[in-house]
Amino acid sequence: MRKRTIDTFLATLRTAVVATTVLTSGGAAFGQALREVSVGLASTSFATVAPRIAKELGLFEKRGIEPKFTVLENASSATSALISKSVDTAVSGPGEIVAANARGQKVVAIANNYVGFSGSVVLAKSVADKLGVPATAPIAARLKALDGLVLASPSATGAYTVAIKGATAASGVNVRFTYMGQPAMLAALESGAIQGFIGGAPFWAAPVLKGSGVLWISGPKGELPAEFTPISLANFQVMRSFVDANPALVKQLVEVFNDLTKAIDERPAQVKAAVAKLYPTMDAATLDLLVGAEMRAWRARPMTAKDMAHDIAFMKMSGTSIPQMDSLDPAAMLLP
Repeated sequence: MRKRTIDTFLATLRTAVVATTVLTSGGAAFGQALREVSVGLASTSFATVAPRIAKELGLFEKRGIEPKFTVLENASSATSALISKSVDTAVSGPGEIVAANARGQKVVAIANNYVGFSGSVVLAKSVADKLGVPATAPIAARLKALDGLVLASPSATGAYTVAIKGATAASGVNVRFTYMGQPAMLAALESGAIQGFIGGAPFWAAPVLKGSGVLWISGPKGELPAEFTPISLANFQVMRSFVDANPALVKQLVEVFNDLTKAIDERPAQVKAAVAKLYPTMDAATLDLLVGAEMRAWRARPMTAKDMAHDIAFMKMSGTSIPQMDSLDPAAMLLP
């Protein structure tokens, strides 16, 4: 009887050990406090949503991290908050990381959060109807039709502005830009304060589905020439000093986005459900349209020095004046 009792105890102990191993593998030990990391987001658009999807799926927790998100006005504000140490990390764009490094601020991209270009140009329907150019015309004609129009964009150095400014300038077109947060663009378009805007999903979809706006240029469809679009529209940024002080944490952050890529490939329905939870007012048809078009962009393909060199050239081609930009080392803006 005693032997049976001991055998039962040992079997129970082995089961407990196995269970504990499963709970602790790949992340924080069971019961261990999570490491809090503050994250500045340039917007609540699909371009910056990858970290929030990862949190919904439990991928940060798996790696022992508790992200604290702060939504800022635009990409420039997000990178500025990072430089000032108001946040530990930021999700921002190529223009901001280039501008920061050109000014001696050692900002590093540790993960790709949106591959490609998410920005789309939406014009007020009343404006589009007067242009005499259909929304299905060749891209060159649609770019020329923007001459003299007032378009809103999130920031002066953001990728949305740089892309459209570069493409229109190459076509001999002068667009008048004004800057505001993406949520404010919808009301500004309705009131006639602007004639169009450059925004990402889900913001561009609302006026188009409502009938008050016309999708004029689609970034996700690749309608702009490649030289006027970045390789990475949004990346997860930290200061070089943060990398040096927290190498293990940075490695875990990178793994969060590798896990997200795996989830996109293996569990797309769960990813879509996470997006639906993050945008609760989005109807099913809009969700299907936008997630179907943009889910692949959230896959964290590692950036290379060649990619960063392209994004530096992207900034230069736009005519944006940033001192010391020609002396930048693309590899220095990435993890070694």
